[in-house]
Amino acid sequence: MLKRSVRAALSVAVVAAGTAVAFQLATGSASADDFAMELPIRGFGDVAVDGKHKRIFLSDPTGGQLVTVDYNGKVLATKAGLPGLADLELSHDGSRLYAAWPDGKAVVAFDPAGSAEVARYDTGTDPTTLAQAGGKLWFGDKDGLGSLDLSGPEPVVTTGKQMGGTQWTTVPQLAATPGRPDVIVAAGNTYLQGVYQLLDITTTPPTVLASTQLSRNIDMAFTADGSRLVVADASGTLALSGTDLSRVETYRSTGLGNAVAVRTDGTLAFPARDGAGMHTPGTSEAVREFRLQDPNGEPLSLTGIAGSGLAWEPGGRRLFGIALKSSTAASNPGPWFSLQVLNTLKTVSANLSVPAEVQPGQSYSVTGFVRPAPAGSPLVITRSDAATPGGRRVGPEAVSEDGMFEFQDSQAAPGKVTYTLSFSGDDTYGAVSATESVLVAVPKKAATLTLDRNGSAYNQGTTVTFTAKLGPTGSSRTVEIWADPSGGDQPNRLLRKANVDAKGSLTASLKLTRNTTLSAIFRGDDKTLAKTVKSTVATRASVATTVSRHYKTAKIGSVPTYHFRKTKHPLFTTTMTAYPGRKAYMQIDVLRNGKWIVWGPGWYPLSSAGKVTYELKGTHSVGVRYRVRFAYLYAKSGDTANVSTYGPYRYFTFTK
Repeated sequence: MLKRSVRAALSVAVVAAGTAVAFQLATGSASADDFAMELPIRGFGDVAVDGKHKRIFLSDPTGGQLVTVDYNGKVLATKAGLPGLADLELSHDGSRLYAAWPDGKAVVAFDPAGSAEVARYDTGTDPTTLAQAGGKLWFGDKDGLGSLDLSGPEPVVTTGKQMGGTQWTTVPQLAATPGRPDVIVAAGNTYLQGVYQLLDITTTPPTVLASTQLSRNIDMAFTADGSRLVVADASGTLALSGTDLSRVETYRSTGLGNAVAVRTDGTLAFPARDGAGMHTPGTSEAVREFRLQDPNGEPLSLTGIAGSGLAWEPGGRRLFGIALKSSTAASNPGPWFSLQVLNTLKTVSANLSVPAEVQPGQSYSVTGFVRPAPAGSPLVITRSDAATPGGRRVGPEAVSEDGMFEFQDSQAAPGKVTYTLSFSGDDTYGAVSATESVLVAVPKKAATLTLDRNGSAYNQGTTVTFTAKLGPTGSSRTVEIWADPSGGDQPNRLLRKANVDAKGSLTASLKLTRNTTLSAIFRGDDKTLAKTVKSTVATRASVATTVSRHYKTAKIGSVPTYHFRKTKHPLFTTTMTAYPGRKAYMQIDVLRNGKWIVWGPGWYPLSSAGKVTYELKGTHSVGVRYRVRFAYLYAKSGDTANVSTYGPYRYFTFTK
């Protein structure tokens, strides 16, 4: 695999104008929001991160392509036809991405915004590694250190052979930093040994300022100020002085020493066992390690960071890693590469809820949550209104155990009250905020609304007209009249919705079959409160009784009476308003000593048509006077749909 040139934290100049993100790192595993995405590459050469456009560029020498992905690993562009594509270098101003293309004997320039190729600079040699310093683009080729000067009207190429200086048996790797624009470090093998050279590039050929002998170089990068050169080579990972290349620190790492990334604040990243480790400045051991994972979030084994496969997010905290896992599956031959997005912040959600509108002086609840977030973490909720436009603290000042909160508040003066929730986050949890407002309305007057007929009773089937009357209001004169019949089988229904007339009246008619509650509703307006009034009317059940099997009807005194032969059994048929499960009450009285005495009461279920038939059997006494009637009794007849209703008496007697 080709090795990229190495340099200070990627795109240092691009983020120099911004504010570096500084935070205290903690030991522990990777954030729950770290993730991985499979990459469509067959080999890996180099990685460069564009903080301005939020893009990651990957050179694939095996597949002969430049692949552009976003920070989530989504492929944005692919530039094919570049076999052997090697080192990548983003210009300090972020306007160009340069790629070393040794197979094409050229340096290729791309527009980072869209990954379109904009130029090819023929070098006549095999440029493989890249670095920027002294206003030039430097490249390593088989003859040493060359340069490409793009400052004039025409590009000027100086090959390693033309440049002269140190003779290398392999293409030298390069490191540079804008913090020290006049020097470059070249590292590679001479005829006898592995050598690192600190070069002054203001002279031709570059002057060797310092030199040291180490094992075979794999990756290296300057700190942003150039005071240290962090090196990953066959002997381990260490820091050299940026002045004389003397060894100043050795880092302990559980992984292969094949990659290094340096953030602008000096935080380092190296490969670790099954992942990557992070070192804060001055610490020789990792303060945090991140486990590599597959796109499904499962831990990866037998996997490591590819050579030179680490890069920091410019100006941010995320660490991007290129993981290499060899696959033996016939369906997926060859290496398998993934983008590892590490050291992300856990996403925190926040909610803030208040009523849309309240009345002056009305108490209301302010509720919400912040989660996931550690209990006890600082929480700031401010309230601002016309009297305190700068806001003041309200509510809890720390996150609760379950992340939820609720408190009461009120406002006397009309106007808008705005609540703002702020959670600043920490090393693990991201910041989040939320804002909601409640409108404290101008005080409204109570509405005057009436509905007639309350407490009245009507016969079954009577059509009744109800009248609602509305007093003075603001912009709305609309009233609704609703009817809710007794029982669960009929819903509350709207009879009429309209503006009241000039007298404030609105009428609606209803044919009554059951006890019914009527409601008149005014929904309120800009000056008047909403109001609802009710009127409950009772409806009598229909009860009708017929008599049969008598031989005549004649009055006894003034009372019409049915006459039966004593050998006949009277048959009484009653029709009553039907209702599921309803029973009719029947009462037979006998006249004794001038008084009617209950003689035969009973309950009889109605048919689905509302009928019940009763045959009076037995031995019938001649000359005795009887009477019978049927009734619906509220609740006792099995329901409450009607008011208690008694049918008329039917009088009868028996003769020989």
